[in-house]
Amino acid sequence: MKFALKQLKNLSLNPSRPLIISDVDEVILHFSEILSEYLLTQGMYVNFTSYALEGNIKYAGTDKPVDSALFREIINDYFENYVEKQPLVKDVAKHLKNLSAVCDILILTNIPHNYANRRRRKLLDYGLNYPMISSSGPKGPVIKAIRKMTSGKLIFIDDISHHHKSVAKFVPDTLRIQYIANNHLNYIEKKSKYCHHRGRDWSHIEQIIRDHVKN
Repeated sequence: MKFALKQLKNLSLNPSRPLIISDVDEVILHFSEILSEYLLTQGMYVNFTSYALEGNIKYAGTDKPVDSALFREIINDYFENYVEKQPLVKDVAKHLKNLSAVCDILILTNIPHNYANRRRRKLLDYGLNYPMISSSGPKGPVIKAIRKMTSGKLIFIDDISHHHKSVAKFVPDTLRIQYIANNHLNYIEKKSKYCHHRGRDWSHIEQIIRDHVKN
């Protein structure tokens, strides 16, 4: 959070334009499928029976859940080896480009800060030339800081319900769109009660945003 606020000091916003604030993992870039690929190289696998990593990462030989104390080590090693390998979600670049005609775009991603520049470069390689803020923890406080920088409409896109809950608490006037790119995870995870819309795909998300900003 503290490091995210430092990054915001270098951000210039146009207060007359709406601002889209989008997550990355399972929103802009695929995450779970690539994580599964990485875990297999470590003698582990992930079996999503719920929208959480804890309890779903298991050892391949025994089916025993991996101790939660190892999660940070696993995620750090994953990003070390796979941060450049995550593919783009279908049509995201096209629809963000379309939306950039009517909105400013900011990418807000929870990622260990020592991998943030590598993710930033990869997004640029994909043609996503939008400012990126790396953060950690609930996203509401960061959105609250952004709200102080602009009076324009805010639109928040994220896959995780507790981030929508956090944003609803700190900046309730933000339009909140939940989107989960992975078909299986989208199926097992219910719509968050803290979001306004559940996006089906990026075409649907673009239409939701266009309808919102023209009103």
